[in-house]
Amino acid sequence: MAASASPEDSEPLFVLEPLPELSGIIESFASANPALLVFGFGGIVYFLTRFSDPMTKLWTSSLTLIALSFIATDSMFYSMIFVSIHVLVFFLVWAAIIWDQLKVTLGMNRARVLSIVSFVVFTWILTVLGTAIGMPTSSGVVVCTLATAYIWWTYYSLEPSRV
Repeated sequence: MAASASPEDSEPLFVLEPLPELSGIIESFASANPALLVFGFGGIVYFLTRFSDPMTKLWTSSLTLIALSFIATDSMFYSMIFVSIHVLVFFLVWAAIIWDQLKVTLGMNRARVLSIVSFVVFTWILTVLGTAIGMPTSSGVVVCTLATAYIWWTYYSLEPSRV
């Protein structure tokens, strides 16, 4: 029989290099050429105001932000993080602009908003309680979300909402 090595002696499956700190990335934006920053952010504002179609606004301004942040930071990882934040803010602002149409389309009423908020709050409470008893956070979030979703689904299966 072959002898096995201890877990400490085995080679790790993934070797993750430490990522640069975000403060260094912010400093690289500050140390970038001011003309480049003005041109890049001006291009983003231009594309956001130029087109009437929201998806055209999104992809043109996102591509401009990818190019600007990659040139300024030399990191595609952080460029994608900045673009993800840009997309999130874009959709939040767009949803706020068309809120009345969005409520009608999604059938949003007070009961549905209350149930979604309660789902999020109870999942958070279960996660906090789970970490208090020693459950790992990442798997705890998944388990608590699934448990809350099961309870939520069971309730709505037994007690259908009356409109």
